[in-house]
Amino acid sequence: MQPSTRRIDLATAIAVVIANMIGTGLFTSLGYQLLETPAGFPVLAIWLLGGLLAFLGAVCYAEIATRLPAGGGEYHFLTEIYHPALGFMAGFTSATIGFAAPIAAASLAFAGYLKGVFPTLPEKAVATTIILAVAGLHVAHFSAGLSFQKAVTALKVAVIGLFVLAGFAAPAAQPVSFNPFDFSVSEIWNTGLAVNLVWVSFAYSGWNASSYLAGEIVDPERNVSRSLLYGTALVTALYVGLNAVFMRVASVDALRGVKEVGLVAAISVFGETGGHFMGALISLLLVSSISSMIIAGPRVVRALSAAMPPLRALSVTDAGGNPVRAIAFQAVLAIVLLHTVRFDTLLYYTAFTLSLFTLLTVAGVIVLRRRLGPPDTYRAWGYPWSPIAFVLGTLGFSGFFVVQHPLESLAGLSTALLGLVAYAFSDRRNG
Repeated sequence: MQPSTRRIDLATAIAVVIANMIGTGLFTSLGYQLLETPAGFPVLAIWLLGGLLAFLGAVCYAEIATRLPAGGGEYHFLTEIYHPALGFMAGFTSATIGFAAPIAAASLAFAGYLKGVFPTLPEKAVATTIILAVAGLHVAHFSAGLSFQKAVTALKVAVIGLFVLAGFAAPAAQPVSFNPFDFSVSEIWNTGLAVNLVWVSFAYSGWNASSYLAGEIVDPERNVSRSLLYGTALVTALYVGLNAVFMRVASVDALRGVKEVGLVAAISVFGETGGHFMGALISLLLVSSISSMIIAGPRVVRALSAAMPPLRALSVTDAGGNPVRAIAFQAVLAIVLLHTVRFDTLLYYTAFTLSLFTLLTVAGVIVLRRRLGPPDTYRAWGYPWSPIAFVLGTLGFSGFFVVQHPLESLAGLSTALLGLVAYAFSDRRNG
């Protein structure tokens, strides 16, 4: 890619990582975790473990993305490391469900929080409108879209930081301990841990977001790794702090099984009026997540469609290199999903398959080291233990997820296999 197309600075790349990570999972998953796990440190242990896995993954992605700095994420990485067929499967999965399903889920969460403030609003109509509005902005003007992303992400971090401070200053609604020594081993390490790691892994997904933009990031040898590591570390701290506040200010009964846990906690801290205002703010924070995925996802669609003759029109960009047709395609697909698939199914559908491709990418650090030797620029911290720990941890909770949700796992895997069929067709057409 020509240097003139490298228009994404470090701040924007970090904003994309943060906004991709802080989204639906943070503001919705605690209520489901409390169905399986006691409040207090056992829940925070899950978030800490998820953050550790995400950071280990980011450490490894940073080396790969610095070494192979082109757009497309796993599509590009797995093609270069293993085989074009595997890269195509990953790209096809990302282009279809990998970004479209989380956009649909985030838009539904946005509408759900807004409905908590304005009960008469039709959720799916609101969700559809926000997808169209944000996609329209990114289609209309690339630079304006990036400026919007930085602004809404800065607002997101500021609001969450203020929420955490206000939550710890407010009186506790119930006794809750964050001291690990107040809990037995069985309360912390049990089957609920594995179940809840699925929710937490979804909440942390997006830590690799800037790798999809590596071909457009200024000074990728330095800024890709920085964006991944800085973004992941900051989000982990915010996640742990905010979930501690949720459990401190609201009763377990009020949170358990509830999707809009942020709204429940906000009402506990700020009262009915202030809580609804904060709920409206939280809904706005989810807009940054939708925006960041609309930035990253179409880069995969563009790269993938360029290799598929029937879909090559989707790879067309405007004069500034913005993949406008891919943005429109992803927006339409997300809208179809939000009108046809349940919220929880959207989360489960993407979790297993995407984790497999992420696992293969992280393992690729070892493959590249054996093939090419250590890189001259950024090197993964703790190699080879960092990729090994990530692979083993991901295999553990992915295996448990398959046992708990076999149908959703099969559906996601079928999507990847459909990508293999598309690759075979595309390969013959290009041959």
